[in-house]
Amino acid sequence: MMTTAAPLPRPTDLVQYGLSDGFSSEPHANSAFGPDISRDMPYSVTRRLEVTRQSLRRVLIPALLSAMIPVVAAAQAPPPGEPAQPPSLQRVVRWQLGGSVNEPGLQNTLEVSWSRPLSRSSHPLLADAHLSAGLVSVTTPAQARLGGWIECSPLSILDIRAGIEPSVYFGTFNSVLSFAAYSDPYDRATREARDDQTSATGSRAYVAPALKLKAGRLVARIGAEFERWSSSAKGPLFYEPTRDTLLKTGGDYLMTLTTVVMYQHDYQSAGLLSGGIIHEMTHVFDAPANRSQRLGLIGIREFGSPRVLLPHFRVTAVVWRHLEDPSKRNQWGGVLAIGFRTGK
Repeated sequence: MMTTAAPLPRPTDLVQYGLSDGFSSEPHANSAFGPDISRDMPYSVTRRLEVTRQSLRRVLIPALLSAMIPVVAAAQAPPPGEPAQPPSLQRVVRWQLGGSVNEPGLQNTLEVSWSRPLSRSSHPLLADAHLSAGLVSVTTPAQARLGGWIECSPLSILDIRAGIEPSVYFGTFNSVLSFAAYSDPYDRATREARDDQTSATGSRAYVAPALKLKAGRLVARIGAEFERWSSSAKGPLFYEPTRDTLLKTGGDYLMTLTTVVMYQHDYQSAGLLSGGIIHEMTHVFDAPANRSQRLGLIGIREFGSPRVLLPHFRVTAVVWRHLEDPSKRNQWGGVLAIGFRTGK
């Protein structure tokens, strides 16, 4: 019996996006850099960064704007003598259902996205340049989020995504509890001992740059998500089940860093088999003592032909160990998810 709702990787956070609370972002048909393994997994990682909210506002937003301004100029004109053709708009539907242990949880994610290429060049750095937008619905036993995002990829190796997700917390599984200080214990046993759960509303806004590379059969992705969470809970702090941490009800800032390195074997029409290492870090800027890190193994099997009547059927499994966490250090956890994708 589940006692709490835990985060699952997006993107595709399995999602992702990760498994980190989302789906996985698939490679475009003309991509020279292979699948976007990041948003299809559960969990992030890497080095420690101490960043203030002020520096985040001063540096991140201008950087995002400066990265998007030259996008149109980067689009390549058709080769000489070849008539210009309007870029095609691709629609992709992704679905994923996953369950996790320590914390136990269940998450259903449905996403619809539209993507338009920004370049007709065959150069590896430009072949997958694109502009995308999407709608995503995330439902767990503890909450529901419905939001939208836009993504600009001026280069095949760089994605910059921004989005917002209003949410409703059902008040089930002790998922929305108020706390007085960041130093208060908020482990599962402490939460289960309380009887003051309540429903609430909230929101998540984020900017997520990601770098992806491929060398032979090795693929790697490093992604960060700079997030602002808020809630109508009583506060002054509340337990956020997706990120498994304490945050200020009036608005709080955190960052997740995820690194994935995988070896891929292509079975051509039979699909892909991938396996590797995943590392994730979650850092609340005003609560460095609550930082969490985990390191684990990830495996993905995507079938080329339809399975159980589902196109691009995929099974993802992850097992990890907590390297740093206020209550789960050296403990093990895992995620198992299934999903499918339509479109290219």
